[in-house]
Amino acid sequence: MRLKLEDNCTFINGGSWTANEYADSGYPVLKVSNFDKASISYNELSYLQESSFGKYKKNELKLHDIVIATVGSHPSLINSAAGRCITVPKDAVGLLLNQNALCLRSNNLDFIDQRYLGYLCKSQLFQHFIQQRGKGAANQMRIPIGGIKSFEIDFPEIETQRKIASILSGYDDLIENNLKRIKLLEEQAQQTYEEWFVRFKFPGYEDVDIDAVSGLPVGWDLKKLNEVSKINSKSLKKDFKGKIKYIDIASVSIGKIDSTTTYGFSEAPGRAKRIVQHGDIIWSCVRPNRKSHSVIWNPEDNLIASTGFCVISPKSLPTSYLLKYLTTDSFVAYLTNLAGGAAYPAVKAIDFKDADVVVPSKNLLDKFDNKFRKVLEVSNNLQNQNQHLKEARDILLPRLMSGMIDLNSLEVNEGLGMVAEDNEKY
Repeated sequence: MRLKLEDNCTFINGGSWTANEYADSGYPVLKVSNFDKASISYNELSYLQESSFGKYKKNELKLHDIVIATVGSHPSLINSAAGRCITVPKDAVGLLLNQNALCLRSNNLDFIDQRYLGYLCKSQLFQHFIQQRGKGAANQMRIPIGGIKSFEIDFPEIETQRKIASILSGYDDLIENNLKRIKLLEEQAQQTYEEWFVRFKFPGYEDVDIDAVSGLPVGWDLKKLNEVSKINSKSLKKDFKGKIKYIDIASVSIGKIDSTTTYGFSEAPGRAKRIVQHGDIIWSCVRPNRKSHSVIWNPEDNLIASTGFCVISPKSLPTSYLLKYLTTDSFVAYLTNLAGGAAYPAVKAIDFKDADVVVPSKNLLDKFDNKFRKVLEVSNNLQNQNQHLKEARDILLPRLMSGMIDLNSLEVNEGLGMVAEDNEKY
């Protein structure tokens, strides 16, 4: 059945409120900067004061709502914001959608399943359709709501839609569960870090002697980051012949690496310089206040970061401790204060080199590392699993939407994906 979105969906523009309506607490707000192509970051949420909620209640998001970024960079740019689309998960219900984004809901559930519609909006067919209707410059384009409303396509029978949505959501459920496990592991590590290295409550010690001058426990030291690690120590040589896995600065979302791209060396951008190895910590030099960082654990061969990153290779401190230290609010504030530039504030490698680092006693460092080195390994494995799940889901998405795969030959499993009658895994 051929249907147009305008006739079967409700469109709600994100709310536009003034700066003085924000507050330190209240109703959490979802901005375009808080979501990427797959998930929402809750680290940098803003809040709308409670007294303003009545005016913007219509912008409150519901489960499985579709949120589409209508303003952002051009689709020709890596990780373009314009057209970026997510489906609202359980933990995002109740967020208030901000301007420059659109909420889309099916109002005809007998003909358009909401979850199916969410996957349709992530398909290349839909993405290309709306992005081609975008207007503006390369670094700032806008997709008019009329361009989205005019999308028209043949929808399968409602039961077929539900089955497709169920198959694809099986992958997303596994991804979400892995993300929850990663979050719990990180919270556990953070709690222990703060207990031991901020409140000085060590295992087996009731009283701690504090040095009157440094304010640190006796036996601890204060050093420069350049003394305990190597900064941008290895660069790709011009005579390199193989393939590289390139992490571009534009691929960094809030607090995580969003994607990498494989290039032949001659095809790679000139910024592909920083060699990244096991245990390295990479920090985005651009907008450091957004905590754009990641630790690289068991990297693929020839992983190369953009010169927009600072690559920190731990030398005399374990990665588990240094990662936690470099992601504290105080360290982020240090970088933010040094960042220069208006539109895209950035720091330099020297700013990292000169940063102070608290060096606890070796005995305590060893205990922390023994406890949380495994956390990094498990977290890395879960992230790799998620990457494979996303790739499998993204391969299935266009095949299911186009009818290339016969749904009658598929059996939905509780595990990874579904199996065809000949037991070939998709």
